[in-house]
Amino acid sequence: MTTPTSTDAVALWQNLADALNALIAAGQFPDFHDLYGSRNHWQPQPYASTPVHADASWVVFDLTTRQFTVSSRERTLGGEHYRRPSRQRR
Repeated sequence: MTTPTSTDAVALWQNLADALNALIAAGQFPDFHDLYGSRNHWQPQPYASTPVHADASWVVFDLTTRQFTVSSRERTLGGEHYRRPSRQRR
């Protein structure tokens, strides 16, 4: 994979802004958070959700794949998207 140029990066950020604006236009008003605690072994895990609709999809950073993915509140809070700690060898 190549490193995006400055122009590419600007286009990517514009795409993100457009997507966020589309969510707001649809009445979804995204909130941004960070799951951080014993549930995910104290690894920062950003996610976005909307407080307006309880059953709305969440977008969470999957610690296993290192990519954002669409999920649900239950799956995210249930720990489905965090990397389990590796076993330490003696």
